[in-house]
Amino acid sequence: MIEDITFLHSNWIPYISISAIVVWLVFVWKELPHFGKRKFWINITVALFAIVSLSIIALKPALPILGKNTKVIVLTNGYDTKQLDSLKKAHRRIQTFPYKANQPIFRNIQTSDTVFVLGEGVAPFDFWQLEDHKVHYITGDIPSGVVRFTYDHSRVVGEQLQLEGVYNNPTKGNLLILEGLGGNSLDSITLVSDTTTAFQVSTELKAMGNYVFSLIEKDSLGTIRSRDPIPVRVMDRTHLKILILNGFPTFETKYLKNYLAEMGHQVLVKSRITKGKYKFEYFNTDRIPIGTLSEENLAPFDLVILDASTAKNLGQPSRTALENAIREKGLGLFIQPEDDFFRSGKSITVFDFGREKSTETRLINSPKIRIGKYPFLFKDEFQLQAIHKNGTEHIVSAYKHLGKGKVSTTVLESTYELLLNGKTKEYQQLWSEIISAVGKKESAEVSWDKHSILGIKDQSYPFTLRTSIPEPEVTTDEDYRIALRNDIDISNLWTGTTYPKKLGWNRLSVAQDTIVVLEYFVTDTTTWKAKSGYDKIMKNKRFFDRVSKNNTKQISPLVPINPIGFYIFFLLCIGYLWLAPKLGEE
Repeated sequence: MIEDITFLHSNWIPYISISAIVVWLVFVWKELPHFGKRKFWINITVALFAIVSLSIIALKPALPILGKNTKVIVLTNGYDTKQLDSLKKAHRRIQTFPYKANQPIFRNIQTSDTVFVLGEGVAPFDFWQLEDHKVHYITGDIPSGVVRFTYDHSRVVGEQLQLEGVYNNPTKGNLLILEGLGGNSLDSITLVSDTTTAFQVSTELKAMGNYVFSLIEKDSLGTIRSRDPIPVRVMDRTHLKILILNGFPTFETKYLKNYLAEMGHQVLVKSRITKGKYKFEYFNTDRIPIGTLSEENLAPFDLVILDASTAKNLGQPSRTALENAIREKGLGLFIQPEDDFFRSGKSITVFDFGREKSTETRLINSPKIRIGKYPFLFKDEFQLQAIHKNGTEHIVSAYKHLGKGKVSTTVLESTYELLLNGKTKEYQQLWSEIISAVGKKESAEVSWDKHSILGIKDQSYPFTLRTSIPEPEVTTDEDYRIALRNDIDISNLWTGTTYPKKLGWNRLSVAQDTIVVLEYFVTDTTTWKAKSGYDKIMKNKRFFDRVSKNNTKQISPLVPINPIGFYIFFLLCIGYLWLAPKLGEE
């Protein structure tokens, strides 16, 4: 009870405390002639009680109270009626409130000691209304449909668009179809009856531009049950200047150089035939003499590919020049592995590997195709960035940052066998992702961090901007300026939020540099309903789990304590101090 007492004028405590001490010290000074006598100690104690009583009256003590109906139910979309009926039976006087986004949740009562939230939950922007309450979040069934999906929304001409996802509670026999422009069916998968089903659909991207593919679900009669947009930005292929150095000709390099040349890259291959003799090959480029590596002859290149033996046997001047080009110029380096590479620690950037028995693997994006590999796997570490993972989520190709550039390698072996087995697209996809991940990137004055380009109309769409411009101004298509917040630690990092009003493709641009823009696609709440419901459930679970741990005490209405008792006690104390001298007490 006592621990629940609070003061309505708690901000006055410092001033009243100082004043009370001063008044009491004055009274003690007044009683000093009687020091040492019993009267002195009685009088200063009674005076202290009187001053404390008066101070408490001024601070207005109050106690929290709860109304008669202190438990309520908040009904959100997708709630289970059986759960509602059970709560009403357990709590006869419980009240129910249908939830409406961005509206007050509690209309007729000020508070409650317990709140039951049923269904998918409240919108994140309404969490603040429940922060100070004891909340029991009771979820219903996870929505039926695509609850999770992932794909790379920014691709290059010739690469594959691969959409991977999880469908919850599918209907057996229904079809998921990846639909392109003009209603063309590009890929499909038949759903099976199960609790959850992982799926993957893909297609080749043949032309640059902004496209909106669709994921369609059809039942066994061909009726469309849902249609959800998949926006993709397809960019033109960037042609790199690539230097390949081999200690001896290999089949891996033979097929790789041909693929790179077909993709339009400028390729120079230098292979040692015998001691002191080299073979030079040029594709899409003029003849350039390459001797010992130096910063000068590395300057034109965006990517260097070395086999492991060449990387190991580089002389100190060549190694230093290569490291400087990577660190300072952003050069990319890919090391073609061999058996000794995984046991040697003499690489420019040391990768940490763990041994395993398997010499074959399947990539996540090509689960039906076996690829040869060395009996090693990358050990996941903080600086390691994965390019490819296998079906068990182990990293099989990766890179590390080294200054402005990157150093990369893989545990895959003899990838050219994919071509020999007729898996041309898989081979091209594999190497396209490695080359694009490691190759030198042009440094732009403005860059937008990668994130989802799918926004919802009238809902928040956050974005992140990196720029060397001191005070960037971001504007929308309608020339509305968006407020930005600068990161306190990273001076070139800015974040902002917009609320798109227009369906379809939208654009954000920086007023000081309108060349590099952020294009994103805006849809409405009728699409990806299962995913949005699942995401809301997960956000509510995380939020209310945290709130329930932090809220050990509930906030309730405060009612002032009747001060009449303090007044009576104060008058008794003052009366005693006034009457005692007159009665002649000693």
